[in-house]
Amino acid sequence: MPKTGIHWFRHGLRLHDNPALLACQDEVERFIPIFIFDGKSAVFLPCTLLTGTETCGYVRLRFLLQSLQDLESQFKEHGINFMCFHGEAHNVLENLIKEWEVRVISFEKDSESIWHKRDNLVKEMCARHNVQVIECVSNTLYDPEEVFSLNSNQPPNTCEELRKSCYKIGEPEQPVPRPDLKFIASHLVSTNDLYDPVRHKIPDLDFFNIKPENEKQKKCIFIGGETKALELCKIRIQYEKESFLAGKLNPNLSKPVLFTKEVSLSPYLRFGCLSVRKLYADLKKVYVKNFNGLKNVYCPVEQLFWREYFYQLSYKNEKFAQVDGNPMCFKIPWDYHGKQDLFLKWESGQTGFPWIDACMRQLVQEGWIHHVCRNSVALFLTRGVLFMSWERGMRTFLKYLIDADWSVCSGNWNWIATGDPEEVLNPTVTFCPVKYGKKIDPKGEYIKNYVPELREFPLEYLYEPWKAPLDMQEKAGCVIGKDYPEPIVDNEQAFRENIAKLQQFFHSERKEIFETFLNDKNALKPANSKEYRAYTFAKFLESEFEDF
Repeated sequence: MPKTGIHWFRHGLRLHDNPALLACQDEVERFIPIFIFDGKSAVFLPCTLLTGTETCGYVRLRFLLQSLQDLESQFKEHGINFMCFHGEAHNVLENLIKEWEVRVISFEKDSESIWHKRDNLVKEMCARHNVQVIECVSNTLYDPEEVFSLNSNQPPNTCEELRKSCYKIGEPEQPVPRPDLKFIASHLVSTNDLYDPVRHKIPDLDFFNIKPENEKQKKCIFIGGETKALELCKIRIQYEKESFLAGKLNPNLSKPVLFTKEVSLSPYLRFGCLSVRKLYADLKKVYVKNFNGLKNVYCPVEQLFWREYFYQLSYKNEKFAQVDGNPMCFKIPWDYHGKQDLFLKWESGQTGFPWIDACMRQLVQEGWIHHVCRNSVALFLTRGVLFMSWERGMRTFLKYLIDADWSVCSGNWNWIATGDPEEVLNPTVTFCPVKYGKKIDPKGEYIKNYVPELREFPLEYLYEPWKAPLDMQEKAGCVIGKDYPEPIVDNEQAFRENIAKLQQFFHSERKEIFETFLNDKNALKPANSKEYRAYTFAKFLESEFEDF
């Protein structure tokens, strides 16, 4: 039997910048690329999909399957078989080691702590069978182990601390070349005798018994796969270049594109169809070329550092996506079990607040919403209005949002619900579901697109349709309370009640920190990110809270 090697695709669903794949092909005489549906990595959730205890959304799973089909197509073009399996990863791989006499297994390193147990089981099993394991970092810009070693084996307290550590390390590793599939096919032993078209095929959506929740989900906004990712990356780099030259910095933040006609790259980064190192290098190259290296003018990779930050925070914290036992999280007395009817109205876009409902409906239908929309619905569910645990909203995002991953999604939810250590999110203010909608969607185009019931409403009443006279509602063909819901809560009153709850919690739970700070503002030196955030709250709680 020739020396056989397996490259196990997980999050990095691409051929470009895949150092583990390159290393594997150089070590073996027969190369086999595979994917394992284990009920967890299949949808990138800590759940048991195959037993039906939890599922992901239709749009999210479709993107994954399309990404696998794209890989299969690229391999097939050169006569290489891409194979899929089902079951626990270490069991599947152990069977293949015995059946195919596998000597090498390679995979991209998963920095998120929830995958470490799975990977350790695989490594231990490989050691028992004397199988070489190749594990390479390419899902993040920096190896978390290296960052932790510079920070006393602790995660960085703030994103700024992460940047300082990264500057000490230097520039991220450059992307590695794409493998030459033609060379692989012509120089390595064929796997045709191993491939079973029934056993190893990529399953379809029917296999998982996941159906679209509505007709609009059938429209595919994001096409999964590396081929599409690289095409969109070129478009995005050109868009950024033109923005740099026109003096428009961070264009999609200063003037958000709410519709997905300007397609985001985040789903492709999340599934690894696009290498974050390639995006970083391409952005940096076009920026330096056009600005002669004036790095202080604008950092085109700023948002990539936020992605990196949450990966670093979760690296050794298995409870990062929950409140209990999470050292990064305040145990605020959220409403965990009550208000189920209100939660379902939030999730389905039936709150009676058009801006919030438009955001949630786009999320469910298309699997994506802009960050200003994410912040709005997250604040509405948590400290802004409903005072429900961020864990509930996070699970909704993990079900529907294509680009939601365990680290970044849970980290953002935790931070926006309880305050941001970078002081970006002042905990004493919130996004008013009326005023903020007017600011971001001043012509009402977004609301009218996703809340068509209100399409005939005059702009004057579009953001607060319950205030429109009844005859105007009837003329618009939408009577509030009948054709579109009334507001499920008095948002201004709810916000003030929630602020009082937060004040009480932080003054009692962090009394010592507050007293230290209030007595001597220079005395407090936060030891960790959680303490830093308590310090941030202390500063804000000194002043009066802003009105809506």
